Amino acid sequence: MKGTVGVTRWGLHTSVAGGWGEMLARAKGMGETAAQVFVKSNRRWEMPRLSKEDGEIFRKGKKLQDLWVCSHAGYLINVAGGGEIRKKSIRALAEEIGRAEELDLEGVVVHCGSRGEEEAGVARKRAVEGFREALEMSETRKVRLALENSAGQGTALARDFKEWGELVHGLPKNRRAACLDTAHAFAAGYDLRTEDGRGKLLREIVREIGRENILVIHANDSKTDCGSGVDRHEHLGHGKIGGPALWAFLREETWRGIPRIGELPPGEREDRENLAFLKESCLKT
Repeated sequence: MKGTVGVTRWGLHTSVAGGWGEMLARAKGMGETAAQVFVKSNRRWEMPRLSKEDGEIFRKGKKLQDLWVCSHAGYLINVAGGGEIRKKSIRALAEEIGRAEELDLEGVVVHCGSRGEEEAGVARKRAVEGFREALEMSETRKVRLALENSAGQGTALARDFKEWGELVHGLPKNRRAACLDTAHAFAAGYDLRTEDGRGKLLREIVREIGRENILVIHANDSKTDCGSGVDRHEHLGHGKIGGPALWAFLREETWRGIPRIGELPPGEREDRENLAFLKESCLKT
């Protein structure tokens, strides 16, 4: 999908419970112009079968709704790890990339992984090789792989933007993408509450990642303080970053045209409030 130039899309991570048609109905009912989904259980390795009928219903419905959709890879995946976990991770990621292309999604967001006891440089090399292997194994040609920055919890890679950039730029150019998570950046030490903090993040994105590689923004508030290294999402305007700071960040001209997706605690009333926040934070043409 090629969106209208200057139009910024917005939405939430949206459930596929009940099937792909139900997912589209939820997105339409909430007025979303963008959405993120899991193509399988985020806590299981197995990929369920997708019938031709379900795939066709989703592809046609998505086009009719003019809905931008990406997926988020399962949380078990860690291509920076070793042994059997790494093998299973590469295979599972390849299957998710394949399913995303089958559904005509815009990309697959994936965590960069955890190095465990491994030296960081070795883990980064292993991760890049794993991502490239998954892309090749998937036998796909279009779907972009969007590597997400981390809060730095434990031994997670990509808290540092230079490290994140090394991972992103290790991907094939035509499949390369990144996902910027505001709560993760805040927990990693980028103070979005201040103009200086927002400016620092923007400069490092441009220098280390490249604005052209940002596929989607995960617009999340944070339950934890700046620099905590702890990944805990909060409803927009109700966390430690706060509404005014998130508003200022999301309305930055640099982010115009990049979809923003909320990954937030459940609640129908809260969903509508979060969506209203995201909608109003989009610069108009």
